[in-house]
Amino acid sequence: MGLFRSSHSDRGGFRRASFGTLFVVGGIAAGVLMGVPMMHQSMTSTHAPVSLSCIELLRDGIPKHTSIIILQDAQVHPPGEMALNLGEQADSPMLGKVQTVLAHPRAAVVVDRLVRGDVLPRGMTRRPGPQPLRLSPGRETADVALKETEETGALVVHVSEDPTAKLICKAASGLSLPIPESMRRAAEIPAFSLHPASLIAAPREAWSWCVGSVLAIVLGLILCGSSQIGWWALFSPVSALIGLPGVILRGGRGGTITWTISLTVGFAGLAAGYHLAFEMGRLGQTGGIWIWQSAGLLAASCGAAAIVGTLLSIRAKRLHHTEDALSAITPAVNSKKSKRSRSKNDPSSDGPTTTSRPAALQSMISANDYTRRYLDPRLNVSANMETNRDVQQQTDSLERLQFDAPLIIELARGEDTIEATVQVGCQNLVMAMTDCLDENLRLRMVSILDDGHVVISGNGEDDRLTQAISGDASSLQVFSTSKAAKLVTKHLEIAAEIAEKRHAKIVTLAPSEWRDLIHYSERCMADTLHHAHLEKWDISEASYGRFAFPPRDVAVLAMA
Repeated sequence: MGLFRSSHSDRGGFRRASFGTLFVVGGIAAGVLMGVPMMHQSMTSTHAPVSLSCIELLRDGIPKHTSIIILQDAQVHPPGEMALNLGEQADSPMLGKVQTVLAHPRAAVVVDRLVRGDVLPRGMTRRPGPQPLRLSPGRETADVALKETEETGALVVHVSEDPTAKLICKAASGLSLPIPESMRRAAEIPAFSLHPASLIAAPREAWSWCVGSVLAIVLGLILCGSSQIGWWALFSPVSALIGLPGVILRGGRGGTITWTISLTVGFAGLAAGYHLAFEMGRLGQTGGIWIWQSAGLLAASCGAAAIVGTLLSIRAKRLHHTEDALSAITPAVNSKKSKRSRSKNDPSSDGPTTTSRPAALQSMISANDYTRRYLDPRLNVSANMETNRDVQQQTDSLERLQFDAPLIIELARGEDTIEATVQVGCQNLVMAMTDCLDENLRLRMVSILDDGHVVISGNGEDDRLTQAISGDASSLQVFSTSKAAKLVTKHLEIAAEIAEKRHAKIVTLAPSEWRDLIHYSERCMADTLHHAHLEKWDISEASYGRFAFPPRDVAVLAMA
């Protein structure tokens, strides 16, 4: 949902989705099994206790004004070493296997947390099968309750309805599974879960479990939502489904309408969580319903994830806007009309130009200490099969020079997207890019030396490529010409001279490397402009196939 910007690495997306799924599952388990019960018990622990007998509790149910009961005649029957036998169910082969597994010494810790003690009226004989009054899970809980009854003769407990038997019978009936008679009889009798009041968690501990589980679920949803879908979705469909709602916000997608809808859904989720937990689940009230309380926690978590994801998507949108604010001033300061008139009046001029930026703009750039992190432009193959007429003329002239057929691509920075053509030719030594922006035909030729140095030539219509500059990463040249064929000739001459000075050779380029070539040449050009104090960037290391920044030797070489 925007926490991580788009990445071309399927492996990275799989790792994020995997960790996100673990956070979601862990958060749900912690919140539903621990946080919600602890919070409900903590909130109701301040109720005034009522003294009842076990028979009165079974007959009349939980009092309306309190959940804290003092059972005067309670007798605790602690669980045995293997208290998992439920009457006729003992004959089931499946339960026999389960009992065998749980009887293993290594399963002792799990068994101690699962077994439940029973509470019966004093003097009543314990019968086989589920009992209507049962302590909350845990052998330690039963020990505490037994000690309390031995010392005081009574048991102070938090009482809540126990729908376990009813749910099991309902699920078995829906699946057409046989239901043991003892379980059927237990489902017909009201059942209650008793938790010793002395073991009720403190409010701070209960809040910690609930808030921690919500944060884990929110983080997990964001991680899954920000993961790019790839091959891993076939092997981990659960992670892909969890992250599916985040597609509309992924990588800064969407606009004002999408963000408004997402925020509305988020706040609606928070409101639904409150309604489910407090109104329907009666959280903190007598007769609370655990299922609705848990549903409220999950709804609130999803709502919070939608809100946080929207805010992160807005942030990612701003970070994707790689055009510096000062660079945006350039079109307003530089007169494009004068550029066009210069090209029309002197189309044959092919000497290198040294047009510099206006003094006012350059002064602002030099005085400003703000440095923006450099991000690669987004590249995609365009669905458009036709190009601008002027662009078509130039690509045709390049094809006559044995360049490849033009590939039409979309090059996007922030919210601005332009269409350009890419061609590789001159024995695969030059990559040519052509586009038309605001009626200005922009030409660019790119070659790379075997030491990683990039040679870039333009026709002066690109606002970033307006003067000849040499740097460690690249050499920029500008020629006043509107014809691609002439620019190719001048570019090869300059590239040969630079290669000779650097004792290097020009690398052959593969047409399939157009993405790597554009990303690498753009990053090297940004580095050169930065060191020339024309732009300010924070440029990190990056790798694009066999090219890497900072420049290093390229693997495959060719004689020029």
